[in-house]
Amino acid sequence: MNYINLGKTGLKVSAVGFGGIPIIRLQTNEAVKVLRHAFDQGITFYDTANMYRDSEAKIGQALSPVRDKIIIATKTTQRNAVGFRQNLEGSLNAMKTDYIDLYQFHQVANDEEWEKIIKDGGAWNESDKARQEGKIRFLGVTSHNLQMAIKLAKTGLFSSVQFPFNFIEQEAKDELHKYCREKGIGTIVMKPFAGGVIIMPL
Repeated sequence: MNYINLGKTGLKVSAVGFGGIPIIRLQTNEAVKVLRHAFDQGITFYDTANMYRDSEAKIGQALSPVRDKIIIATKTTQRNAVGFRQNLEGSLNAMKTDYIDLYQFHQVANDEEWEKIIKDGGAWNESDKARQEGKIRFLGVTSHNLQMAIKLAKTGLFSSVQFPFNFIEQEAKDELHKYCREKGIGTIVMKPFAGGVIIMPL
């Protein structure tokens, strides 16, 4: 397994990460086996989200014994302070951890969504408090809107940007990825198999 730096965070992560959506379809005991196998193969980066049903709880059950050896990324769709805090505390409890390495604002699709986050009473101020408390190490953002992802990267507020990238969807490789490389912002690939369109041969 190759290991790379996630932008300028100082976090060293496996080049291949584990996405948390597929394990929602598995029984808990099966999910635990899959997650532990992934860890045994050298995968240290685990990306999930509050809205992925019981994915966080399965990760907590499987990987809490090796918490100091993995990097956990999760996400919130909440835009206000109260909802943000509720999601954060829920994720911490589910994954049996005191801190999240990378906490991401999930699917910020347009300016209206972004304004909700940064306005008074929005989630941004609460995220800053959580960082000061040590519950979040770094903040990231995800989007499916390329121009919005570029705009968010250029705010200078985020340590990482997650956006679709695969053999079919390659728009991000020019301006977004180029800018992030220049500024030391970590880039996380979303939908590497284009949501199941790309099928790998056995």
